[in-house]
Amino acid sequence: MTRGSTSARRITWAAAGFLSAVSFAGCNDNDLGIERRRPNRPPETRLSSGPPDSTNSTNYRVHLFWSGSDPDGTIDHYDYILVDHRPSASSITGPPDDPRTVIVVPPLPDDPRWTSTNANDTLIVTVADVLRRDPRPDPNNPNDTNEVVRSTTFERWHTFFVRAVDNEGVEDVTPEYRSFNSRTIAPTVRLTDPIKPAQTFLGPKTIVFNWDGDDPVGDGTNIAPVASRWVLLPVRKVQNTFIGFPDSLYYLPRYARWSSWKNWDASDGSGRQAIVPNLQHTGTPGLGFYLFAVQAMDEAGAVTPVFDSDTGGKNNVAKVQVSDFVGATLTVTERVLGTYNFVGGSRPVVLDMAAGQEIVFRWHGDAKGYGGTIRGYRYGWNIRNPQNDQEWDQSWGLNVLRSTPRKFNSGSQRFFIECRDNAETVTRAEFELVVRQVTRTKDLLLVDDTEQPDDRNEPIEDARWLAVMDSLRLRRRSIDFQPSRDIYDVVENRYFPPPIARVFDYKTVVWSVVQGRSGSALKTLGLFFDPFLPQNLSQVIPFNYLNIYLDNGGEMWLNGDLPAHVIWPVLRQQDVDLQFPVNVTNWDDPVVSHNNEDSVGVNSLLFKLGVEMFDLGGGNRAPQPRRDQRNHNCIEFFRTPPDSLQGFTSDEQADHTHSIVIRLRDVENPPAAGRTITTSRTDHQHTVTLSRADLQRLARGDRFTVPTSSSDEPSVHAHSFLLFDRQGLWSAPERLMTDLNWPLPLDPGLNPLRSRPNVEIYNNPIMMANPRIRPPLEPPAGTWLPLYLYRSGVPSSSETGVGWPLTADGSPSVILRRALVTDPYYSRALCGFEVWRLRFDSHLALADYILLRHMRLGLAGP
Repeated sequence: MTRGSTSARRITWAAAGFLSAVSFAGCNDNDLGIERRRPNRPPETRLSSGPPDSTNSTNYRVHLFWSGSDPDGTIDHYDYILVDHRPSASSITGPPDDPRTVIVVPPLPDDPRWTSTNANDTLIVTVADVLRRDPRPDPNNPNDTNEVVRSTTFERWHTFFVRAVDNEGVEDVTPEYRSFNSRTIAPTVRLTDPIKPAQTFLGPKTIVFNWDGDDPVGDGTNIAPVASRWVLLPVRKVQNTFIGFPDSLYYLPRYARWSSWKNWDASDGSGRQAIVPNLQHTGTPGLGFYLFAVQAMDEAGAVTPVFDSDTGGKNNVAKVQVSDFVGATLTVTERVLGTYNFVGGSRPVVLDMAAGQEIVFRWHGDAKGYGGTIRGYRYGWNIRNPQNDQEWDQSWGLNVLRSTPRKFNSGSQRFFIECRDNAETVTRAEFELVVRQVTRTKDLLLVDDTEQPDDRNEPIEDARWLAVMDSLRLRRRSIDFQPSRDIYDVVENRYFPPPIARVFDYKTVVWSVVQGRSGSALKTLGLFFDPFLPQNLSQVIPFNYLNIYLDNGGEMWLNGDLPAHVIWPVLRQQDVDLQFPVNVTNWDDPVVSHNNEDSVGVNSLLFKLGVEMFDLGGGNRAPQPRRDQRNHNCIEFFRTPPDSLQGFTSDEQADHTHSIVIRLRDVENPPAAGRTITTSRTDHQHTVTLSRADLQRLARGDRFTVPTSSSDEPSVHAHSFLLFDRQGLWSAPERLMTDLNWPLPLDPGLNPLRSRPNVEIYNNPIMMANPRIRPPLEPPAGTWLPLYLYRSGVPSSSETGVGWPLTADGSPSVILRRALVTDPYYSRALCGFEVWRLRFDSHLALADYILLRHMRLGLAGP
């Protein structure tokens, strides 16, 4: 039977008609009885709703309704069968021997496919898995595109049979049926991060591919596909072309196989992710290039038909290039040594460190670049065999993010960190730390870190410094200075800073900087770094060993053109940066504020040299009103108020931790009896007792562990707290001048001895030119950081008639600082000036005052 009416069709069987015709001849009523004389009549079935019979297009989700009647009884239930016709059948018309013709073959009464139901309807998800066109767009037809293929429906012919069954088990011998063609649109699938449409993905030897998809139901809604599969093809790449794309994906070569279909919501994630290990990298000629493709299947059996690498949201193909130098990025930071990034194949980093320097590494990994996630970290010191798990200080853990503090006095130490991703790929960071002693056996190192924009000024500068040093040796013959040994020229050394061992070998370093086109060695070492800024989270910064040198008794005079600006660049918006000075002691970036929760400025080289604030530029470049028309005088900067606090968390004992807070006022003014602090939990508490000596250690910047009291809840236990200055504020004294001969406008009630900080806002020409209020050349008793001013050779201002700098530290204003308040002489100096602008006698006066009178160069002891 090939065709029927447009309504439900009824099927009869010959056997049923034959039984009716026989009429049980030869029997009478007495032999058969009344029940045999009146046999049970079969029920009737009617399809009341559903797709019209022989329709060529209906949604693959088919809802059919039926009813039944029984002339001599009741309907007990219904049976139905859905027949899926062969994929080649595409029409209900045509010759019966044509494979494209739908042939309806009635099911036998005892066909095991009959399904019983008491309902009068069913919603059937039918198969629509046939695409009756080439999935590849026609290259000769510009209008035939991937999008056209994607919008082409998949289809499949079906016939639905239903019959009623009465209360005596007799079936309708003429079941009703309908034939219809189901249609659906195939699901789309897209590769997600890190794969980008229309871009070749540079990946590691193990790649984690992720994807997502949508399946249009046909009623305007989308659902998730039911399954997915993927394939990876090694290919060749010639110039920018991946050979074989996309044809090799439509017709896979013999060596390639699709993965098995995986449930879209598989518990192991395999329905939307593939981890592909052991890929060949491009270091081997002809290898390292791949095509990765994924298809999705919907509930009707339709499969994503096209292979597209470019269309956003529908890019189910990735063009892959594998590199041996790509993997999880491991970023390692040490507060003093700097920040470094490692990937697979990274070489060990060799660093110098000072003897006794405390080392604490912190790290985090990132595998998003190739679709992975980090599953754990571990670290260890001086490991001989990294494959031996027993040699690692800390075993694998996702919260292993810092090392315990370590100090070394000599030798070479090796530190290892590993991070592991969900594909079991491991990235290793390795440091070789060479411990250097600050020996200070030689007198003076002159670092020539200048690159004059006018080449004629460079020899003038070199000759001037040699002449000044010769004059100093004449004044103090004990100075040992040999130009061939004790001058380090940065330009001649390819702009590299002097080696740490060389700097550590000198008592005093004179560092002169004029930043040129290639930057400066000073900027390389001492550039201020704010780790709280988003752009700096993975920034690699070098080891600033100058801070270590100063902390270990080294003496330094930093001078040149804008030295403060070189190591603390303008971080604010244009013009705004010229209105206000930089607050070093309480640095808080004005664009990306971290609300004074830290004071990272106290870790800077500027702060080590004694600078708590500095001006950024000349008045004639500022917005209106001009800076030289403002009353700047000295500005009082605040510190974190005394009631500020820092919080700490204990180690974990009995499956819990505690927290405490330490207030700034207790550290800066420790009570004689110390301070007892109660932990913050409400279910039970501990106490931590800090003696006066402990609080003084915190003020010095020490790091140490203190125990808590014991508690018997939930069991007998105690905790410990690692304490240290987490914000840097406890080590930032308020170095204020106390000279009353320099009057300033004071706020009402302000203590006149605390009227200004140690650094003058430079652009104040009239006040600086007044002999009565000029800073004294000798510091008053008890002064920590006096400021001195030399003005020879500085150009005059047409507005004021007196000389003043066009830039903040362009004049020889000298900041002197003791290493500690108890030091008998000053060991640090900052002075901005250009050598070629100063007369020789002014330059010599500066050198004499700083090196001989305050740093006591050439003298033994203080």
